[in-house]
Parts: sequence; C-alpha cells; structure tokens
Amino acid sequence: MTETEIARTVFEAWRDRRATNALSQLATSRDAETGYAIQRELNRLFADAQRKRIGWKLGLTSQPALDLFGAQEPMVGVIYADSILEDGARLGPDQTISPRIEGEMLLEIAAMPPPDADDAALVASLASVSAAFEIADSRLEGWPSAIGGAIADNACCGWLMRAPQVVAPDRVDFEGTAMSIARNGEVIVHGQASACLGSVLETYRWFIADSHRRGRTLRTGEIVLTGAMGPALPMEADGVYTLDCGKLGEVRLPYREAP
Repeated sequence: MTETEIARTVFEAWRDRRATNALSQLATSRDAETGYAIQRELNRLFADAQRKRIGWKLGLTSQPALDLFGAQEPMVGVIYADSILEDGARLGPDQTISPRIEGEMLLEIAAMPPPDADDAALVASLASVSAAFEIADSRLEGWPSAIGGAIADNACCGWLMRAPQVVAPDRVDFEGTAMSIARNGEVIVHGQASACLGSVLETYRWFIADSHRRGRTLRTGEIVLTGAMGPALPMEADGVYTLDCGKLGEVRLPYREAP
C-alpha cells in the first residue's frame, strides 16, 4: 500500500470508530520518518473533513516508553478541536476504540520561542499551564508496538480534557509536580513531571527544537500535551476517573454508556 492508501485506511478507521486489521506491518514499523509521511497524508484527510487543528500532542516522553517503542526521541501528533472534552462531559465506549488514560501537563503557547531558547525564554513563551487527561486511542488493531506505526496513527491521539484551572508558567514546578489518577475514588496510579525527559520543560525544549527543524509553525493560543507523567491505563466502562495535579487542578471524567 502507498502512504496515501495507508492514511486513507487509518482515516476510515477513525471515522468509523473501529480498529483496522489491515495494517499489521505498519503497527510494528520503527521507521519514524515514514510514519510522519503517512501522518501528513492523514492530516490532509482530516483537514478535508473540516477538522480544526488547535495544538500538538507529544508522546513517548519517558525512557521506558522510548525503549518499548524502539524510539530514539519522542513523537508528535496533531490535536483537533473536536477531540476536546469540556469540563463535566462524559466519554463513552461508543466514542472510543481501545482507550488508555494518562495524566499530563498541558501548555498554552503565547509565542513560538527560538530553537536555542534558555529556560527563562521557554517559560516566557507560554501563556498558561494546566492539568489534563489525555485519552490516547489507536485505529490500529491491538495498538502499534513501534514508533513508526504510532506516529502514522497521529501519535495515537484520541481525546483530552483540560482542568478548568490555569496557572501562570512562572509558578509551575515542571519537574516536581506530582499527579494521581483515581477510578471511582480509588487511586490507581501515581506519577511526577520528572517522568517527561526529567522535566516537562525539557520535553517542551525538545519539541521547540524539533518544530524548528521540521518547519512546524506554532501559533499563539495553541496547546501542547507534554506526555504522560505516569503509566497509561486501559479504561474500564462504568468508571469515573479523577486526575489530581495539586495546584495545577483536578479533572473528572465519567467513562460510561450514554444514559
């Protein structure tokens, strides 16, 4: 299959909310650049479908995740407006394929910094920071097991829910911020910002350098999901998931069938 045909297959799986079993070779591919070529074709199809880009999703931002996917560096996908869950919204199994939930920091861009920005310039380039749930999902049956397939699948972007609180960037601990995720009131995972390349700010630094290298333009007001601060968890129906990130805020997401 050509890159365009592969992208069309992924697009149709996204549209129909089903996993495709036609791309088993892609799922195991470690070819990141081919993955990005397919993702570009996929994003053209999304644009034709009137999806609006609002930001960027970073993945594989911890060493264990990099090792698991055979990657040398993190990956990037595109976030679209129709993937945002507003505060108080419900997500259901009818809207997902094989979702995994993660606790992350969400950055809002004020201006794109230069590729060699120091810490102060990176912080100054941000408008705000929030806590967020990412609900990663995959259109490839069984999930991709290597970086090429994950990138081609738009970095496994699914849904996200942002905490209503926003914090000034100069008041954020990009390394020591702790998070926990509870299901129906029982904490099931803990994590910390240092899981993201040692600091979320280091993850953002990598993203800025990668964006300059690839000619990626970052717009004022766009958001950046910076990677999981702890393990990703398969979601179970009839659960209410709560993310607690201290002063960055809380997020509450019911995952159940529509009433």
